[in-house]
Amino acid sequence: MSTTATTEWSAPGRTVLPPKGRLALKLRAGQRVSVVDLEGQQVMDFIASMVEDPNERLSAMFTRVSMGKWDLQEGYTIYSDRCRPMFKVVKDDVGIHNMTGGYCSKYSNSIRYGVEETWGCLDNLIGDWQEFGLDPTAINPDQCISLFMRILHHDDGRMEITEPTSRPGDTIVLEALADMYVGFSNCPEEHNPCNAFHVTPMAVVVE
Repeated sequence: MSTTATTEWSAPGRTVLPPKGRLALKLRAGQRVSVVDLEGQQVMDFIASMVEDPNERLSAMFTRVSMGKWDLQEGYTIYSDRCRPMFKVVKDDVGIHNMTGGYCSKYSNSIRYGVEETWGCLDNLIGDWQEFGLDPTAINPDQCISLFMRILHHDDGRMEITEPTSRPGDTIVLEALADMYVGFSNCPEEHNPCNAFHVTPMAVVVE
């Protein structure tokens, strides 16, 4: 993976991502980024890697284990695959954010829904990493957290994707605890209820 990305640091500001859109950010430690569900019931996938060593990535699994719950919530810390703090959740209106790992892709849609060549979060995240000059083949499912996504874990072991509970204006605010590359994907999935079968815009605010 390249460690010579030349992308400028992200300046404060607000960006509205259209349905199925993406956004790449390079954040300094201490900056905050807010993800706002503008119309409700929309998922935003995101991945992250350390600027000092992009081979150190966000880990949904180590974050789950450290926090002891499946869903990200206010006050939680997001950890890397080397168990170093990456983000602090400083505000959260919903408390339901999937940390199972993974992202929608043409591959998963093919085996799950029998559809071919659909645009997915993986395509967006690849675009984010290419924008940084990073190796997109290094993106892995454990690197991804799905904001506002609601997955039920049933007593019989079943996992069930259901419609999000987020309402218009609901927000989660993350504080970067290190210099970070971050890739966002406004989830394009329309073949299951994760976006209530209707993809909508999202806003990202950098402070």
